[in-house]
Amino acid sequence: MVYRLHMSDRTAFKRCRRQWDFSSGNRRNLEPIAHPGSLDLNKALRDALAVYYFPGMWEWDRGIVRPLVHQAMDRSLRGQAEGAADDAALQELLDRGHALLDAYAAWAPTVDHFTPIRVDTDFEVSIPDPARPGVNLLTSAGDEVRFCGRVDLLVIDPDDAYWVVQHRLVTEGWADHDALQLDEQTIMWAWAWPQFYLGMHIAGTLYNEIHADAGELGAPVPAPGPGRPQVGHRRMYARSGTVSGERLHAEGTDAFRRTRIRRGEAELAAAGADLAAEVSAATSPDLQVYPSPAPEVCSRCLYRSPCVILNQGQDPSAELAKSYRTRPAESVQEGRLGGVTWSMNRGAAPPPWARKQ
Repeated sequence: MVYRLHMSDRTAFKRCRRQWDFSSGNRRNLEPIAHPGSLDLNKALRDALAVYYFPGMWEWDRGIVRPLVHQAMDRSLRGQAEGAADDAALQELLDRGHALLDAYAAWAPTVDHFTPIRVDTDFEVSIPDPARPGVNLLTSAGDEVRFCGRVDLLVIDPDDAYWVVQHRLVTEGWADHDALQLDEQTIMWAWAWPQFYLGMHIAGTLYNEIHADAGELGAPVPAPGPGRPQVGHRRMYARSGTVSGERLHAEGTDAFRRTRIRRGEAELAAAGADLAAEVSAATSPDLQVYPSPAPEVCSRCLYRSPCVILNQGQDPSAELAKSYRTRPAESVQEGRLGGVTWSMNRGAAPPPWARKQ
């Protein structure tokens, strides 16, 4: 058996163990039966940018690519709205999203000093055991532990250095630079990728921050035509170039900001050790599950009703049976951009991938 750990799992474990216990696929794996969904512009933007930066179209005339990018946002938002959102709310978000994409297409060429290599790519890697060099981490039951995630974008710069890129939709002010330096998700992308693509070194992380009101902040609308100097096609190699200069560099406008942070080997090694320690705690047979009540946690928690029942010293089984269900397995999206099944230079998948866990 394989114990698969996703970033959302890790975040939930540290935010509130009780919420994690209800929701984690490695625990009760429950989700609400009836929960009103909301249109997610952030997801739609990521879907659109996966097309914008798709490596196979990077040398295409931007006038050809731009309609495809808008279509990707349409598909994403309309897919989310099926049977749920009202037409007025959907159209308002579509208009906002299209204005945002037009503004982004005018700004991005001024800072896209790289070539896309991979977009929206899934990875799954084993976690080394810090206490036993050369051995992968196992749970107390002897199951192999694998860390799973999805990288928004992998790029290579003119110095042949590789960077992982995270797209961020911002509704208020830009993220604090210290918060970006401590951002666990992208640090773990940079840590995991060299194991996923053996031998490839990641120089650091790029944060592509986009204000949700970018289309209304006076950014120029791109003129018809290429809109970006053409760059030569770049292949992906395991060996990368070197990176020098400042650790953090940021540039942008009122509507967009691009921040580059170099990541050192010691920083990534420490992140891997922290991950292993958290997995060991989460899979310990002596693990204590308790809530972490706080307004910022409980206000958006989907498991408040059974949590309150537990806090009263009662059995929440009836409430769980009435209002929750086992989360269905995630369906494989055939042909999805970036969809892969194993490390890209490891050959055939190992036996556990051939059977359902």
